[in-house]
Amino acid sequence: MLKRLIPVLAMAALLLTGCGAAKSGQKVYSATLELSDSSATVSPLILKGGDWKKAGEPIVIPFERQEGAVTTVLDSLRTVDIQGVQYAQLAYLNSYNGGKELDYAVSLVALADGSMETVTFSGRNLKNPSALPDFKIEGMSNLAFVENPSPATDYLAALVASDERLVELSEDVYLTDKAIEWWLEHNPKAMSSAKKFELGSLPAESSLAAAFASARKETKGKYQCAAIDARGYTVLVVRNTSSGNYILAWALPICKDRKTQWYLKNFYFENETTLAMIYYKGSSMTKIRLNLASKTINRS
Repeated sequence: MLKRLIPVLAMAALLLTGCGAAKSGQKVYSATLELSDSSATVSPLILKGGDWKKAGEPIVIPFERQEGAVTTVLDSLRTVDIQGVQYAQLAYLNSYNGGKELDYAVSLVALADGSMETVTFSGRNLKNPSALPDFKIEGMSNLAFVENPSPATDYLAALVASDERLVELSEDVYLTDKAIEWWLEHNPKAMSSAKKFELGSLPAESSLAAAFASARKETKGKYQCAAIDARGYTVLVVRNTSSGNYILAWALPICKDRKTQWYLKNFYFENETTLAMIYYKGSSMTKIRLNLASKTINRS
Protein backbone atom coordinates (compact mmCIF):
# COMPACT_ATOMS: atom_id res chain seq x y z
CA MET A 1 0.00 0.00 0.00
CA LEU A 2 1.27 3.48 -0.89
CA LYS A 3 0.40 6.71 0.86
CA ARG A 4 1.11 9.84 -1.16
CA LEU A 5 2.33 12.98 0.58
CA ILE A 6 3.54 14.60 -2.67
CA PRO A 7 1.90 15.14 -6.06
CA VAL A 8 1.89 12.12 -8.34
CA LEU A 9 3.93 14.11 -10.85
CA ALA A 10 6.74 16.23 -9.43
CA MET A 11 9.39 18.31 -11.19
CA ALA A 12 12.88 19.04 -9.90
CA ALA A 13 15.30 21.17 -11.91
CA LEU A 14 19.03 21.73 -11.56
CA LEU A 15 21.50 23.87 -13.51
CA LEU A 16 24.52 21.81 -14.51
CA THR A 17 27.64 22.95 -16.28
CA GLY A 18 27.89 20.50 -19.15
CA CYS A 19 31.18 18.93 -20.05
CA GLY A 20 31.82 19.81 -23.69
CA ALA A 21 28.99 22.36 -23.77
CA ALA A 22 29.33 25.72 -25.52
CA LYS A 23 31.48 28.16 -23.62
CA SER A 24 28.55 30.39 -22.69
CA GLY A 25 26.01 27.58 -22.41
CA GLN A 26 24.64 25.45 -19.64
CA LYS A 27 22.75 22.20 -19.66
CA VAL A 28 19.53 22.23 -17.68
CA TYR A 29 18.36 18.89 -16.34
CA SER A 30 15.13 17.93 -14.68
CA ALA A 31 13.20 14.78 -13.85
CA THR A 32 9.60 13.75 -13.46
CA LEU A 33 8.35 11.38 -10.79
CA GLU A 34 5.45 8.97 -11.10
CA LEU A 35 4.31 6.75 -8.24
CA SER A 36 2.70 3.33 -8.16
CA ASP A 37 1.93 1.05 -5.24
CA SER A 38 5.23 -0.81 -5.56
CA SER A 39 7.69 1.64 -7.14
CA ALA A 40 8.59 5.15 -8.21
CA THR A 41 9.55 5.97 -11.80
CA VAL A 42 12.03 8.75 -12.51
CA SER A 43 12.19 10.09 -16.07
CA PRO A 44 15.29 12.24 -16.81
CA LEU A 45 14.72 15.33 -18.97
CA ILE A 46 17.02 17.90 -20.58
CA LEU A 47 16.15 21.42 -21.73
CA LYS A 48 16.79 21.93 -25.45
CA GLY A 49 15.53 24.83 -27.51
CA GLY A 50 13.19 25.94 -24.78
CA ASP A 51 11.50 22.53 -24.50
CA TRP A 52 11.99 19.58 -22.19
CA LYS A 53 13.31 16.52 -24.02
CA LYS A 54 13.81 12.97 -22.84
CA ALA A 55 17.36 12.42 -21.61
CA GLY A 56 17.11 8.65 -21.35
CA GLU A 57 14.77 5.82 -20.52
CA PRO A 58 12.57 5.98 -17.41
CA ILE A 59 14.25 4.54 -14.30
CA VAL A 60 12.17 2.43 -11.93
CA ILE A 61 12.96 2.61 -8.21
CA PRO A 62 11.37 -0.45 -6.56
CA PHE A 63 10.35 0.19 -2.97
CA GLU A 64 12.59 -2.01 -0.82
CA ARG A 65 10.17 -3.46 1.72
CA GLN A 66 8.76 -6.59 3.27
CA GLU A 67 5.30 -8.02 2.71
CA GLY A 68 2.51 -6.07 4.36
CA ALA A 69 4.31 -2.73 4.44
CA VAL A 70 2.52 0.60 4.13
CA THR A 71 4.80 2.89 2.09
CA THR A 72 4.76 6.68 2.37
CA VAL A 73 6.80 8.87 0.01
CA LEU A 74 8.12 11.60 2.31
CA ASP A 75 9.64 14.37 0.21
CA SER A 76 9.49 15.89 -3.22
CA LEU A 77 11.93 14.54 -5.75
CA ARG A 78 15.19 16.47 -5.54
CA THR A 79 18.46 16.48 -7.44
CA VAL A 80 21.96 16.42 -5.99
CA ASP A 81 25.46 16.72 -7.44
CA ILE A 82 27.98 14.22 -6.04
CA GLN A 83 31.46 14.72 -7.45
CA GLY A 84 30.08 15.86 -10.80
CA VAL A 85 27.48 13.09 -11.12
CA GLN A 86 23.85 14.21 -11.07
CA TYR A 87 21.39 12.13 -9.03
CA ALA A 88 17.69 12.19 -8.34
CA GLN A 89 17.03 11.64 -4.62
CA LEU A 90 13.85 10.14 -3.19
CA ALA A 91 13.01 9.26 0.43
CA TYR A 92 10.21 6.97 1.59
CA LEU A 93 9.03 5.23 4.74
CA ASN A 94 7.78 1.65 5.18
CA SER A 95 5.67 0.96 8.26
CA TYR A 96 4.84 -2.42 9.79
CA ASN A 97 2.85 -3.65 12.77
CA GLY A 98 0.65 -0.58 12.82
CA GLY A 99 3.61 1.79 12.60
CA LYS A 100 5.56 0.31 15.52
CA GLU A 101 8.30 -0.94 13.17
CA LEU A 102 9.70 1.26 10.39
CA ASP A 103 12.11 1.26 7.47
CA TYR A 104 13.36 4.65 6.29
CA ALA A 105 14.89 4.50 2.81
CA VAL A 106 16.68 7.01 0.60
CA SER A 107 17.38 6.14 -3.03
CA LEU A 108 19.80 7.89 -5.38
CA VAL A 109 19.45 7.42 -9.14
CA ALA A 110 22.14 8.67 -11.52
CA LEU A 111 20.32 10.63 -14.23
CA ALA A 112 22.98 9.85 -16.84
CA ASP A 113 23.10 6.05 -16.66
CA GLY A 114 20.34 4.94 -14.29
CA SER A 115 22.64 3.39 -11.70
CA MET A 116 21.03 3.29 -8.29
CA GLU A 117 21.99 3.17 -4.62
CA THR A 118 19.64 2.87 -1.65
CA VAL A 119 20.27 3.13 2.07
CA THR A 120 17.71 1.75 4.52
CA PHE A 121 17.48 2.38 8.25
CA SER A 122 15.30 -0.16 10.06
CA GLY A 123 14.09 -0.44 13.63
CA ARG A 124 11.36 0.40 16.08
CA ASN A 125 9.42 3.64 16.08
CA LEU A 126 10.14 5.59 19.27
CA LYS A 127 7.15 7.86 18.66
CA ASN A 128 3.48 7.02 18.87
CA PRO A 129 2.41 5.50 15.52
CA SER A 130 -0.49 7.96 15.43
CA ALA A 131 2.09 10.70 14.79
CA LEU A 132 3.14 9.23 11.42
CA PRO A 133 4.59 10.44 9.09
CA ASP A 134 6.43 12.10 11.99
CA PHE A 135 8.78 9.42 13.33
CA LYS A 136 11.96 8.54 15.19
CA ILE A 137 13.61 5.18 14.53
CA GLU A 138 15.94 3.30 16.84
CA GLY A 139 17.77 0.72 14.75
CA MET A 140 20.52 0.16 12.19
CA SER A 141 21.24 0.95 8.57
CA ASN A 142 22.39 -1.44 5.87
CA LEU A 143 25.58 0.58 5.35
CA ALA A 144 27.63 -1.80 7.50
CA PHE A 145 27.17 -4.46 4.83
CA VAL A 146 28.33 -2.30 1.91
CA GLU A 147 31.72 -3.24 0.47
CA ASN A 148 33.82 -0.73 -1.50
CA PRO A 149 31.54 2.28 -0.86
CA SER A 150 31.18 4.80 -3.67
CA PRO A 151 30.94 8.60 -3.32
CA ALA A 152 27.16 8.16 -3.47
CA THR A 153 27.35 5.69 -0.57
CA ASP A 154 29.42 8.17 1.43
CA TYR A 155 26.81 10.85 0.73
CA LEU A 156 24.03 8.55 1.97
CA ALA A 157 26.05 7.64 5.06
CA ALA A 158 26.47 11.33 5.92
CA LEU A 159 22.75 11.86 5.33
CA VAL A 160 21.85 9.09 7.80
CA ALA A 161 24.41 10.22 10.39
CA SER A 162 23.08 13.79 10.41
CA ASP A 163 19.38 12.86 10.61
CA GLU A 164 18.18 13.32 14.20
CA ARG A 165 15.19 11.08 13.48
CA LEU A 166 17.53 8.08 13.18
CA VAL A 167 19.05 6.70 16.39
CA GLU A 168 21.67 4.06 15.64
CA LEU A 169 21.99 0.99 17.85
CA SER A 170 25.18 -0.94 18.38
CA GLU A 171 25.22 -4.21 16.46
CA ASP A 172 25.05 -6.37 19.60
CA VAL A 173 21.86 -4.65 20.81
CA TYR A 174 20.37 -4.74 17.31
CA LEU A 175 20.92 -8.51 17.16
CA THR A 176 19.17 -8.87 20.50
CA ASP A 177 16.21 -6.82 19.26
CA LYS A 178 15.87 -8.94 16.14
CA ALA A 179 16.07 -12.20 18.12
CA ILE A 180 13.35 -11.09 20.55
CA GLU A 181 11.22 -9.80 17.67
CA TRP A 182 11.52 -13.15 15.88
CA TRP A 183 10.54 -15.11 19.00
CA LEU A 184 7.49 -12.95 19.67
CA GLU A 185 6.30 -13.25 16.07
CA HIS A 186 6.58 -17.03 16.15
CA ASN A 187 5.12 -17.53 19.64
CA PRO A 188 2.23 -15.05 19.93
CA LYS A 189 0.19 -17.22 22.35
CA ALA A 190 3.03 -18.76 24.32
CA MET A 191 1.86 -17.41 27.68
CA SER A 192 -1.85 -17.97 27.17
CA SER A 193 -2.81 -21.09 25.26
CA ALA A 194 -0.07 -22.43 22.98
CA LYS A 195 0.84 -26.10 23.38
CA LYS A 196 3.89 -25.86 21.14
CA PHE A 197 6.58 -23.22 20.86
CA GLU A 198 9.56 -22.37 18.70
CA LEU A 199 13.11 -21.83 19.89
CA GLY A 200 14.93 -18.82 18.50
CA SER A 201 18.55 -18.80 17.42
CA LEU A 202 20.61 -16.21 19.31
CA PRO A 203 23.87 -14.94 17.78
CA ALA A 204 26.90 -15.13 20.04
CA GLU A 205 27.57 -11.48 19.11
CA SER A 206 24.27 -10.30 20.65
CA SER A 207 24.09 -8.33 23.89
CA LEU A 208 22.00 -11.14 25.39
CA ALA A 209 24.80 -13.64 24.85
CA ALA A 210 27.23 -11.21 26.48
CA ALA A 211 24.90 -10.72 29.47
CA PHE A 212 24.55 -14.49 29.83
CA ALA A 213 28.18 -14.77 30.97
CA SER A 214 27.56 -12.87 34.22
CA ALA A 215 23.93 -13.88 34.84
CA ARG A 216 22.75 -16.39 37.46
CA LYS A 217 22.37 -19.76 35.77
CA GLU A 218 20.55 -23.04 36.27
CA THR A 219 22.37 -26.07 34.86
CA LYS A 220 21.23 -29.58 33.95
CA GLY A 221 23.09 -31.95 31.67
CA LYS A 222 24.27 -30.09 28.59
CA TYR A 223 21.99 -27.08 29.15
CA GLN A 224 22.50 -23.84 31.06
CA CYS A 225 19.70 -21.28 31.45
CA ALA A 226 19.63 -17.65 32.60
CA ALA A 227 16.82 -15.11 33.00
CA ILE A 228 17.85 -11.70 31.66
CA ASP A 229 16.00 -8.38 31.51
CA ALA A 230 16.82 -6.73 28.19
CA ARG A 231 15.18 -4.24 25.84
CA GLY A 232 11.90 -4.22 27.77
CA TYR A 233 11.59 -8.00 28.06
CA THR A 234 12.42 -10.73 30.55
CA VAL A 235 13.92 -13.50 28.46
CA LEU A 236 15.20 -16.99 29.13
CA VAL A 237 18.44 -17.73 27.33
CA VAL A 238 19.60 -21.33 27.08
CA ARG A 239 23.13 -22.33 26.18
CA ASN A 240 24.02 -25.76 24.86
CA THR A 241 27.39 -26.44 26.47
CA SER A 242 28.16 -29.17 23.94
CA SER A 243 27.87 -26.91 20.90
CA GLY A 244 28.29 -23.51 22.55
CA ASN A 245 25.13 -22.28 20.79
CA TYR A 246 22.69 -19.87 22.44
CA ILE A 247 18.92 -20.31 22.24
CA LEU A 248 16.15 -17.84 23.01
CA ALA A 249 13.58 -20.00 24.78
CA TRP A 250 11.13 -17.49 26.24
CA ALA A 251 10.31 -13.77 26.20
CA LEU A 252 7.65 -11.68 27.94
CA PRO A 253 7.45 -7.94 28.65
CA ILE A 254 9.15 -6.96 31.89
CA CYS A 255 6.55 -6.91 34.67
CA LYS A 256 5.76 -3.37 35.81
CA ASP A 257 2.79 -4.17 38.05
CA ARG A 258 2.76 -7.50 39.88
CA LYS A 259 -0.96 -7.17 40.59
CA THR A 260 -1.96 -7.05 36.92
CA GLN A 261 0.96 -8.57 34.98
CA TRP A 262 2.73 -11.91 35.07
CA TYR A 263 5.97 -11.86 37.05
CA LEU A 264 8.67 -14.52 36.70
CA LYS A 265 9.36 -15.64 40.27
CA ASN A 266 11.66 -18.58 39.58
CA PHE A 267 12.94 -20.99 36.94
CA TYR A 268 14.79 -24.31 37.10
CA PHE A 269 15.38 -27.55 35.23
CA GLU A 270 13.12 -30.45 36.22
CA ASN A 271 15.21 -32.80 34.11
CA GLU A 272 17.74 -32.56 31.30
CA THR A 273 15.19 -31.36 28.73
CA THR A 274 12.40 -29.71 30.76
CA LEU A 275 12.66 -26.12 31.94
CA ALA A 276 10.10 -25.03 34.55
CA MET A 277 9.01 -21.43 35.19
CA ILE A 278 6.95 -20.14 38.12
CA TYR A 279 4.84 -17.06 37.30
CA TYR A 280 2.73 -14.93 39.63
CA LYS A 281 0.07 -12.30 38.90
CA GLY A 282 -1.47 -10.90 42.05
CA SER A 283 -2.45 -13.96 44.10
CA SER A 284 -2.56 -16.24 41.04
CA MET A 285 0.28 -18.65 40.31
CA THR A 286 0.99 -20.74 37.23
CA LYS A 287 3.73 -23.22 36.46
CA ILE A 288 4.88 -23.50 32.86
CA ARG A 289 7.07 -26.33 31.64
CA LEU A 290 9.04 -26.03 28.41
CA ASN A 291 10.29 -29.24 26.86
CA LEU A 292 13.35 -28.15 24.89
CA ALA A 293 13.49 -31.43 22.96
CA SER A 294 9.84 -31.74 21.84
CA LYS A 295 9.17 -27.96 21.95
CA THR A 296 5.95 -28.48 23.88
CA ILE A 297 4.37 -26.38 26.65
CA ASN A 298 2.65 -27.80 29.73
CA ARG A 299 0.78 -25.64 32.26
CA SER A 300 -0.39 -26.38 35.79
